[in-house]
Amino acid sequence: MATDARAKTQPVRAKILTDEYEIEGNVHLKPGTRLGRVSDILNAPDAEFIPVTQASCTSRGSADSTPVETDCTIVQVRTIRMVFPFEDS
Repeated sequence: MATDARAKTQPVRAKILTDEYEIEGNVHLKPGTRLGRVSDILNAPDAEFIPVTQASCTSRGSADSTPVETDCTIVQVRTIRMVFPFEDS
């Protein structure tokens, strides 16, 4: 019998800015843990990358850049300059 090994998370819609990209998508929080807010995930000492699901990625280097839609984008935490959560606990 197969079991669902996926962790239960709460998606929070956010806009993430790096030097090169603007990414809008879902950052996944772990309710009831020390990673229950977007800022907690970014400040976790072991966080090198964060997955962003249902993401729209736009290049910041061109005014006429067409967004690329992805099911999942992996963002390197050290490249993040700003995060705008649309909701946060």
